[in-house]
Amino acid sequence: MKSMIEGLRRAAERPRLMGEMMARLGVAPEGQDDPAADLALAQAARRCAGCGHEGACRSWLAETERAEHAPSFCANAGVLESLARR
Repeated sequence: MKSMIEGLRRAAERPRLMGEMMARLGVAPEGQDDPAADLALAQAARRCAGCGHEGACRSWLAETERAEHAPSFCANAGVLESLARR
């Protein structure tokens, strides 16, 4: 039961981490107004949910206020950087 609760906690935490990553990179999800961007963000959310780098992500977010590039371990680096340039 404890592992199930921990898994649920981690799953609930992922959207917050992704939101923080987007903020650091200057991605404004509400400003995209583009179905392709919506799809890209939905796919990014799924990748984030399955990511094995939660600890590294937390550390990077704690150390970084703004960035032009996502960290190399981020599976969503390309899509988030692309959305940030819009």
